[in-house]
Amino acid sequence: MKTVLLVDDDPDTIEAWTLCMKGEDCNILCAFDGNGALSILSEQTVDIVVSDWMMPGLGGALLCQTMKNTATLAHIPFLMISGHPNPPAFVSYDGYLRKPVEMETLIAAVNRLCAAKKRPLY
Repeated sequence: MKTVLLVDDDPDTIEAWTLCMKGEDCNILCAFDGNGALSILSEQTVDIVVSDWMMPGLGGALLCQTMKNTATLAHIPFLMISGHPNPPAFVSYDGYLRKPVEMETLIAAVNRLCAAKKRPLY
């Protein structure tokens, strides 16, 4: 069972993503902004972070940048999701999906990124 941290400031989006991922036998953790996500990451081990880009406070881009610059978090795949047509070029996210996201597409991206993380680097 993989642990997925979902981060979005919209409760309806979090609810939809949670329902989608629970059908995939996932342990779901939720945060409503980047600061909440960092708090969870300091206490829990997660397999992937799925985050909205634009949020009040610490948004998805800064959350991703903080994670990738923190040795204990840098290995965690980061899937950025946004309604914006152009992903932020200055951020090292591992995947990008555009809202509205089809649930099958979200599941496939999470599974692909988690599988890629487990592959040995030769």
